[in-house]
This record gives sequence, C-alpha cells and structure tokens, in this order.
Amino acid sequence: MQEYFFENPFFADFYLLTIGHQKCPPSHRFGPSVRGNYILHFIVKGHGSFYVDGIKHDLQQGDFFLLRPSVETYYEASATDPWEYYWLGFDGEKTNDILNYLKITPENHVGKAENATLITQRFESILRPAILADSNQLLIQQYLYEILGAFHTQTTSRELLEEEKRRYSYSFIQYVHHYYQNPALTIADIAKNFGLNHSYFSQVIKSEMGMTPNDYLSFFRMKESFRLLVRTDKSVKEIAVLVGYENPLTFSRAFKNIHGVSPLAYRVKNQTAVKTKDLKNSDIKQ
Repeated sequence: MQEYFFENPFFADFYLLTIGHQKCPPSHRFGPSVRGNYILHFIVKGHGSFYVDGIKHDLQQGDFFLLRPSVETYYEASATDPWEYYWLGFDGEKTNDILNYLKITPENHVGKAENATLITQRFESILRPAILADSNQLLIQQYLYEILGAFHTQTTSRELLEEEKRRYSYSFIQYVHHYYQNPALTIADIAKNFGLNHSYFSQVIKSEMGMTPNDYLSFFRMKESFRLLVRTDKSVKEIAVLVGYENPLTFSRAFKNIHGVSPLAYRVKNQTAVKTKDLKNSDIKQ
C-alpha cells in the first residue's frame, strides 16, 4: 500500500489531503466508520461492495465511490476477485460547489468514469516521488482538478432533476438554432458538448420535447428551408447548403417526405399565397 499526506500552504477553496494506492487482499474491509473529510476511491481492477445509507453498491473496474464527511460508510473487497484502487482525500471551502458542478450531489455516492486512462495517469503522476515535493504544489493542484474533472462524465446515466432536463432541452434548442447549417453536426457531438451520454441525452430530449433530437434537427432545418423558399429567390441547391445539407438531392427527398411535395412545387404554391397576402395588407394600410 502507498499513502502520502499533504500540508496545504496555498489553497483554501479546494485542496488535496492524502493520496494512495492499494491492492486489497480477499475480503479486505474498512468500517463502519465516519470520516472527517472527503475521500474518493477509483477502482482499477477487481470487485467489491460499498455500503452507505443502508444501500449496498456492487462495484467494479472503472467505478468510483465517495466517502463524505460525517456519513457512515463500510466497504469490502470481493473474496474471489478483490479490488485494486487509488484514493484521494480532499477538502476545502468550495468542495461542495465543485462536486455539485460535477453532478456528484449529496444523494450520489457512486458512479462510473469513462476516461479511466486519464484518471489512472494522473494518480500515478501525483504518486511519483519527484512530484510529491512541496515545490510542486501547483502541479499537484492541477492534477487534482483533472482527476475530479474526469468524473464529470460518470453522471451521464443518472436521472437528472426535472429542472436540469428542461435546461438541457432549452440548451439543445439554442445549439441547433446556432449550428444547424453545419452538415457535419451530429446528436452525438451535441451530447458530448453537454457532457452527457448519447443515448441518455436522446431520452432526456424526447421526454421533454416529445420528439428525438434527430427529429427536431430535421424539423428545424425544414422550417428554415420553408422560409427561404418563400421569402427569397435562392436556388434549391443554395437553400440545401444553408440548412445543413451537402447534397441537394438528399434535401429534396427529405423535404418531400415531410411536406408531400418537392421544394420547387412548395415555392410556387406558397410564394403566390404570400404575395397575395402582402398585397392585401398593403391595400389595407393605404
């Protein structure tokens, strides 16, 4: 087992107290106990169980579990495939704010990190003897933020609060309105930009908006194409590019599937109607 302790001469908001690494023997256990600061364990191999608030969490490689101050916890390695983990203890005036930003709220004690390689590298970097010197406090602080930041993605499969779902839906709509002209835009990219898993992001949007993200992207592109067909004299090819289609034929097929007529037929019918309406409005004003 490796374990190191740190003094904190520079930082009050958020700082590292201890860091370590352990390959646990079968059925190795700790607790029940209550800690005085936060301790996060990241599992790199094997299995084990973590108990908190009367709930048992069976965990494995890539998972993490968080011990919170004043909360009783107990954890135990598997008898047949004991876990190996890194841990870090931390505290500070802004710790709760940082954890909430990462969606690791007081109700969430466990999760999964997608970027396990980065996390392992940063743990190993801090544990190098050359880094542990007091003169490397700033570098250690950087690694601490990088480790915690990598756990942001673990929240992608957790149910979000209703207001968070609404916020993601609103942000998604604004994102589409800004970037719909990009033909390379994908829902996977948008989900990644928001720090959410693609499939879960799609579920959130559909539950809030009643349609999938792809359906809304197509809907908005078509809505803009309707406006351009009626209000401008741009060619169908130009309009296709302006609403995010590289191939005009693909645009025309998508348009006809949704509206039942070709873009040109839609233009002829609706430009006439718009001009007639504009003329009537002009007569009324006179």
